[in-house]
Amino acid sequence: MKKILGIDLGTNSIGWALIDADEKKILGMGSRIIPMSQDIMGEFDKGNSVSQTAERTGYRGVRRLRERTLLRRERLHRVLNVLGFLPEHYAKEIDFEKHFGQFLDEKEPKLAWKKNEETGKFEFLFQKSFLKMAEDFKANGQDIKIPYDWTIYYLRKKALLQKIEKEELAWLLLNFNQKRGYYQLRGEEEEKSDVIVYCQVL
Repeated sequence: MKKILGIDLGTNSIGWALIDADEKKILGMGSRIIPMSQDIMGEFDKGNSVSQTAERTGYRGVRRLRERTLLRRERLHRVLNVLGFLPEHYAKEIDFEKHFGQFLDEKEPKLAWKKNEETGKFEFLFQKSFLKMAEDFKANGQDIKIPYDWTIYYLRKKALLQKIEKEELAWLLLNFNQKRGYYQLRGEEEEKSDVIVYCQVL
């Protein structure tokens, strides 16, 4: 008895049939369909093998990065609170009793902005440094409107050579903590320097 096994391989299915060549009859047949979305099929047609778990793995990686980011912030909150560096309006929105270093439910205050209880408006906490920065701009012939957010870059430079307030240092540290691992080169070559920089805090 001569038997022939025929197999039909498709992009997302496999078909088979077993034939008895002597008696000319089909002994068995069937197919197996592999569920695959259209975008994965497109990649498969291009010759790119795509794992069915690749998407889940990507989401899991994003969750891990987010958890690490939150954990770094919570730990820094606890350290800054022990040192007494956090502004009062910011520290009271953080749980230091049960969920150490985490923001309270539905709370995520801005460290540099404090709400005025009388007017209900938010006021910039580091107004003094902002005004000094604006004076420096004018002294250099740059009499332009400056956003409050630029103050953090002014403080980063100032902290290298002069004293800054402890709340200002907390703002800088939390900003660095948030941007950890991120540095964007804008075409400039990184300059090598042997200078050791110390930061003075009031």
